[in-house]
Amino acid sequence: MKAGWERSNELIIPDVNTVRNSLKPFLKEQRINQIQPLSGGLNNSNIKITTNNGESFVLRIYSKNDESMDIERTILNLLKDKVPVPQVLYFDSSCAAFNYPFLILSWVHGVQLSEVIARRNKEEISSVAGAVGASLAQIHKFKFPDSGFFDDKLNIKEHVKLNAEKFLKYTKESLVNGYTGKHLGFQICAKVLRFSQEHAYLIDNLGEQNSLVHSDFNPLNILVKEKTSGISISAILDWEYAFSGSPLMDIGNMLRYENLTGLVLLHPFISGYQDNGGCLPDKWLQKAKLLDLIALGQLLNKKECGAVRVRDIKRLILNMLAEWDLYATVDRL
Repeated sequence: MKAGWERSNELIIPDVNTVRNSLKPFLKEQRINQIQPLSGGLNNSNIKITTNNGESFVLRIYSKNDESMDIERTILNLLKDKVPVPQVLYFDSSCAAFNYPFLILSWVHGVQLSEVIARRNKEEISSVAGAVGASLAQIHKFKFPDSGFFDDKLNIKEHVKLNAEKFLKYTKESLVNGYTGKHLGFQICAKVLRFSQEHAYLIDNLGEQNSLVHSDFNPLNILVKEKTSGISISAILDWEYAFSGSPLMDIGNMLRYENLTGLVLLHPFISGYQDNGGCLPDKWLQKAKLLDLIALGQLLNKKECGAVRVRDIKRLILNMLAEWDLYATVDRL
């Protein structure tokens, strides 16, 4: 699950004095005892701030001075008390402190779901996967007038509704006109293009495309609490890529590493999703995988990509092609 992937942007770690001066309006008389970079996230920088009062917060510094901070802040406020997310406590978009916008988020106790999957037994993973599906169903209940990308007030500033034609356009943009083809190599690139052309028709029947989509919904961005009574979701993190679109985008992302020859997450996750109001069209897994193919292509569409990222995405794409016919059988299980 993105293990060892190289960062897209350098980690921003300001010194203690810079943090202290920048957060003075928020911290007031509290002093900073410790700043600690947090793992997870390949784009923005997350730093744990601990004060002399023993309180902890997350300083989230955005790598770009664009609307992503305001979009995430607005979404977190929208979801407050409805979906488990961190609380926005303070923000600054002036870029006077770090030359980048930042948020202060409440500290949420928990561990990444990816850690739990790595060391827990199948029954425990099944239980938490159902809770993840239930949370995703709640997210997808937030609807917008149209599909596309948000402005800072969650109005649709760029309308995008997927169909077969647009699917092929985005695929070709990364594989042929972008850098993805270079990283995959000619043979794999040609195979993916043929595959995309053969199955693009499925995208014409995605169902509704105006739900809130997290767009990076995976076990690295889900925090869980482990108790003797069971495992529960404590927070869903990193909303800067969210948009209005097909719920299948999040389904495909969550099941990206699920191998049909050794299922762990799929059935309890989907049961939790459907039992809590999530709707799936026919051939939903194949359609979700096609949408995830767009996302994987974009993740490689960079002039320079780390070797670990390239190797992992190449493996994921080849596995998808190999298991394609099996995906159709999931609807009938």
